[in-house]
Amino acid sequence: MLTKLNRQIRLLIAVICCAAGAQAQQPGGKVKMLGEAAPSLYIANWIKGDKVTAFEKGKVYVVEFWATWCKPCIAGMPHLSELAEKYKKDVTVLGVSVHERKETTLPLIEKFVAGMGEKMNYNVATDQDNQMWENWMQAYGERGIPYSFVVDRQGRVAWAGAPKNLDKVLPPVIAGTWDIKDAAEKRKEWQRLSVIDNDIVPIMNPFMGNPGNSVGALKKIDSILAENPGLKYYPRVGHFTFYALLKTNPEKAVEFGKEWLKANDYPSFSTVTDAVTGKNNLPASAYILAAECYQEQLERYPWSMDFPATYKKMAELYTKAGDKDKAAEMLKKADTPAEEKTGH
Repeated sequence: MLTKLNRQIRLLIAVICCAAGAQAQQPGGKVKMLGEAAPSLYIANWIKGDKVTAFEKGKVYVVEFWATWCKPCIAGMPHLSELAEKYKKDVTVLGVSVHERKETTLPLIEKFVAGMGEKMNYNVATDQDNQMWENWMQAYGERGIPYSFVVDRQGRVAWAGAPKNLDKVLPPVIAGTWDIKDAAEKRKEWQRLSVIDNDIVPIMNPFMGNPGNSVGALKKIDSILAENPGLKYYPRVGHFTFYALLKTNPEKAVEFGKEWLKANDYPSFSTVTDAVTGKNNLPASAYILAAECYQEQLERYPWSMDFPATYKKMAELYTKAGDKDKAAEMLKKADTPAEEKTGH
């Protein structure tokens, strides 16, 4: 059981740090803060749209980092295109390809961009000798994509984070009402807590296993939260909290799980599905939550999912929840080839 849980934790970390974006951060040394002048642009090739050589005062920019191998990046491109169109009078969106695999040549990147068509309807370029990565991502303590920076009308980095949150950031930046000082303080605290969250795995591992010590785990988590209450919904703290609560108070685990997933830019749906699937004598709400988490994975990360197998697991969960109709619906989908993997 402990070995299986360790694999799940490693998967959680991989998803958070790489496949699903830069939710977890572990800055090393001094990192740049919001409010500083935006770094220069280091562009090797312009693939689509207009060339941007510098940030003009009076204009707002979004600099987004992506790669052709990054499925979450691809999934978010239509949203970025919508924002580029919606705010085209005020905002210039620039997508920069970084960390491409050695075999991914410029012609392949150009072919990819052309194939995306209107789904990637903004300026696109490639990194020059890894300088965009070093001067932007590394300089700000980031390591996962997709990731975006917003440059305000004064040429300052006003915000940095998951592209999905640009909807909330761009309007006040455009209007000139964005509070950079407040955003910088919140980001600084997030960075501090992220380091603590990253280091919690070896602390909590001794409490895990079958049967493990869930009561002890919750007490340990409470002691950690007593010093840093803001950690409650962070990725790893949430992971261990959900597992421990599921063994001690399943209904409370469901309540916490919903809040935890909602609070994260890149929710760890697999924590819930791994913890609940195959278990007996849990409340119906736990099985329903796990089934809904499978559905979220199918919709968000279709490239990584075995659709028939997942639908069968969902059918089992709905059966245990007492919903025979939903169980039958899932089994029908499992046997329908047309319902299998979709996506780019």
